[in-house]
Parts: sequence; structure tokens; C-alpha cells
Amino acid sequence: MDELAVAMETSKSIVYRYFADKAGLQSAVGNLVLEEMAEAFDAAAHADSDPRDRLRAMVGVYATMIDKSPHVYRFITRSGDGDEGASLSRFQATISASVEIPLRDRLAASGSDPRLAAAWAAGIVGFVRGVGDLWLSDTSDDHPPAHAMADLMTDWLWRGAGAFHTPTSS
Repeated sequence: MDELAVAMETSKSIVYRYFADKAGLQSAVGNLVLEEMAEAFDAAAHADSDPRDRLRAMVGVYATMIDKSPHVYRFITRSGDGDEGASLSRFQATISASVEIPLRDRLAASGSDPRLAAAWAAGIVGFVRGVGDLWLSDTSDDHPPAHAMADLMTDWLWRGAGAFHTPTSS
């Protein structure tokens, strides 16, 4: 809270007037960011394009957020108890529901059971978060850009391990 007050050029007591503690601040920031991302995911899920392109758009939203705001991403995705943990769980459920939409369309078009989309979507959300966290920790000079990681993750998700290729850093 001290660092936040300094960054805002105010006193710590002013920060505490709006947020009881760091967990309250984390919850408020997390809810704002997660709401914005959920809107972008929902728009991508309902876009007028094929299911793979809609999935790519959603993975792109996630990768871009990580790339543009790594400190905010780390702050809001810290596992926690109480409100911040519940907010992250709600966010993951919301994102899974959005991811489920193009998957359900794809399964139905192929004659498969569209009820499998919920499990597939939950796996995708976990996979993208795990790969995203690992990618974020890569500080090498050839760190691939967000669009390359989004393409790679989408290929892995859509076509499986046979889609292996190395993303380029340009």
C-alpha cells in the first residue's frame, strides 16, 4: 500500500479510505480487468467467423493482456483466499463459458456430442493460463510476441501436438 500511495502521489490514508487492505485493492483491480477481458472474450465468442478463428481471437485477447500488462496480470491472478480467489474462479468460469460457444458449434458440425464442449473449454482455459504464465516468465532475447504465442497455442489446441512449430520473436 505504501508503494501504491507513492505512485499515486497521495498518502496511504487516502488509499485506505477506498480500500481496507491489499486484498480489497487486488479484488477491485481484478474485477475491473476481468470484466473488460470477459467482454472481449464474449465478443470473440459470438463473432461471425468459424470456430477456430473465434478461439484464436480469445487466445489473442489473453496473450495480449499478459504481454501489455504483465504486472497487472500477475497482481490479479495471484491465487488468494476470499474475494480475490472467488473473483478469479468466476472469471475462469466466465471465460470457459465463452470458449465453450465455438467448441459447441464445432462439435455439433462434426456430429459429435456438443455437451463435451464444457470439459474441452475448461481444459483450454487451464492450458492457456499455464502456457501464458510460462511465456510471461521467459525473459530471453528471443521472447516471442503475443500474436505468435496466440497462433501457436491455438494451433496446439485445435490440431494437437502435431501442430508443433516454434514461434518467432519478430
